[in-house]
Amino acid sequence: MAAACAWDALPEHLQERILSLLPLTALLPVAAASRALRRLLRSRAFHALLTPHRLDAFFLLSPRLAFHPLSRRLLPAPPAASPPVVSSPSHLVTAASLLRLPPLPATSYLLAVVLPIPASSSSSSSCSREFTLVAVTAGARVRSYTLDSADPSPRWDPRGDLPLPFALLGNAAGDRRQLFVLGRGPDAILVFDLATGQWTVLPAAMPLGLTTAHLFVFGGRLFLVGGVERFGVVERVLVWRLEGSEAAAEWTEVGAMPEEVFDELVAGRHGSFWHFQAADRMGIVCLYNAVDGRLVMFDAVDGGWTRLSRVSGLDVEESRRWFGHVVEPRVELLLG
Repeated sequence: MAAACAWDALPEHLQERILSLLPLTALLPVAAASRALRRLLRSRAFHALLTPHRLDAFFLLSPRLAFHPLSRRLLPAPPAASPPVVSSPSHLVTAASLLRLPPLPATSYLLAVVLPIPASSSSSSSCSREFTLVAVTAGARVRSYTLDSADPSPRWDPRGDLPLPFALLGNAAGDRRQLFVLGRGPDAILVFDLATGQWTVLPAAMPLGLTTAHLFVFGGRLFLVGGVERFGVVERVLVWRLEGSEAAAEWTEVGAMPEEVFDELVAGRHGSFWHFQAADRMGIVCLYNAVDGRLVMFDAVDGGWTRLSRVSGLDVEESRRWFGHVVEPRVELLLG
């Protein structure tokens, strides 16, 4: 009772400040504690204080299942009608949503969707937010295009050509100002300036033996997590951070997946395992072996690795289409 009275004695604005530090999904049981707390959590003043929490997200594994980092559990996924084509944590671009926009330029595909950093979780739903789509063409000469949804008449604007031919492009990571894109064949990091539309190649030698790889940005730093192969087989998984200036950058190893976590990821298939998928949000990176239903997590804050619940009962091809996309919970959860 004394603890309850101490909380009740706090001014409402301090209660709001304290509760706003919690993940959104952690507030659901709080809302059920009392009418006063439920009223506070549903107020616009409280919603204006909310910002995305790094542990509060859903890493999609299928249209029905997602991994939730905060609880370390597999939970029912937020409703989604079809697999996203490309996404950011707060905006999913599906084939159906593309029908409302001008057709993609010939032979091109979507590389990234870029959103401004949200001021708070009280913003309007993700479908009404402004965003920029980045598309690139396939082939030896790679062209790029962008579409700005804020334009009253959205259109695909030609941007710069890539400075080198690449066999394929991997994932993109960055912000509203620039994207870092993983180029394969040859291996390189491309930098796309969203303001000028120009591409450059980062002068940093890529790690030797790099196979499956994923870029992510955390704390204003660029990271790379990837498998290191020998004779076509992944032998270990490492994490690198880009150090130095853009003119003299180099990859520095900052972490290695422990042997027991690696054993979990490869499901005992040492000598024949060669590929995993990856997804990230705010320094949380999940690596997924869809064939064997194995999922592990890396946290860039403390460099820790976690073995997660095994995934079963999912169609492998369907799960591969869904994984890689991360959904943030919305403030509507608190509104019932």
